[in-house]
Amino acid sequence: MNYSGSITDIDGITVGHHTDLDNGTGCTVVLSKHNAVAGIEVRGAAPGSRDTEFLHPVAAAQWINGVTLTGGSVFGLDSSGGVVKFLEEQGVGINLGRVRIPLVPAAVIFDLGFINHEVRPTFDNGYSAANSASVEFAVGNAGAGTGATTAKNLGKPSSVKGGIGTASVKTFSGATVGALVVVNAIGDVVDPDTGEIVAGAITENGFANSVDLMIDSPPKERGFFRNTTIGVVATDAPLDKIGATRLAMAGQDGIALAIRPAHTANDGDTIFGLSTGTHTERIPGDVLHAAALKAVTGAILNAIESAETLGGVSSAADAKAAQS
Repeated sequence: MNYSGSITDIDGITVGHHTDLDNGTGCTVVLSKHNAVAGIEVRGAAPGSRDTEFLHPVAAAQWINGVTLTGGSVFGLDSSGGVVKFLEEQGVGINLGRVRIPLVPAAVIFDLGFINHEVRPTFDNGYSAANSASVEFAVGNAGAGTGATTAKNLGKPSSVKGGIGTASVKTFSGATVGALVVVNAIGDVVDPDTGEIVAGAITENGFANSVDLMIDSPPKERGFFRNTTIGVVATDAPLDKIGATRLAMAGQDGIALAIRPAHTANDGDTIFGLSTGTHTERIPGDVLHAAALKAVTGAILNAIESAETLGGVSSAADAKAAQS
C-alpha cells in the first residue's frame, strides 16, 4: 500500500511528544489551533480514558482543543493534566470569566510490561509534549508509541515492535483527512491492499497468522497480553458532532482492515474524530469515510515501518532480515 502525508497537513493541527526510550514509554499530544468539533468511537473491551463523555453527540461541549495519547495505562492519564495546564497558560479553552478551561480528552495504551512498569508519563511530561507541538514530529519509537508492541500471540520474544505513525489523504475537493495512530495490538499488521502480513508473531518460518493462532492455539493469560490501538483521525472538512463521531467510526474500520484480530477483550481500541472546519465546502460523509480508511491504514503501516528494535523486541524490518 502506498501512503504519504501527515495529520499536520490539516491547517492548525500540531503534534508533540514526550519520549522515554530508557523506560519504554511516552505520551503524544495532538493540538488544534482552531476549536475542533469532535467525536469518539471505542470498540475495544478494555479502554482507558479521561474526559471523553463530553464528546457524545448530545453532550453540551461543542468543540475541543486537543487530544492526549499516552502510555502508562491508567497512570499515564496524569500527563493530560499537563497539557491542560499548558493550554490554560496560552489562554486557550472555554472562557468562564476569570478562567479558561481547555478541553483535552485522553486515551491510553498498556505498555507497563515492556521495559519498566514503574515509570509512566507524568503531568510534567504532558506539559513538555504540548510545549513541543509542531507540524514536524517523529514517528515509530516516539511519544505514546515508544512502548508499543504488536503480534503478541506467542509472547514477548516473538512479538514485533509497534509504534506511532501518520498519513493523510486529499479528497477530490481539496479537503484533507489525516490520521495519527499508536499501534499496540495483539494481532498482526496486514497491508489491506495485498493481504501481506507485515508484522506478525515471529517464527522460524516467518510471520505467523495471528487469527489462525488465536483459533488453534490461544495465548496464555499473561500480563504481556494487554493491548490497545489508539489514535486521531482529523479533517478540515466541516462536520457537526455526529459527523465527527462517524469519522471516528470510519477510523475504527481502518483499524479492523489493517490489524487482525482487532477489538479483542484485552484491547481498548479508541479513535477520536476531529473536524477543524477550515475547508468551507461540505464533503459527503462517505467520501470522508473512504479517506479515513486510507489514512488510518496508512498511519498503521507507517508506524510499523518506522519502528526500531527496542527493549528486546525486534522491529519488523529486523525480524525479516534475521529470517532471510
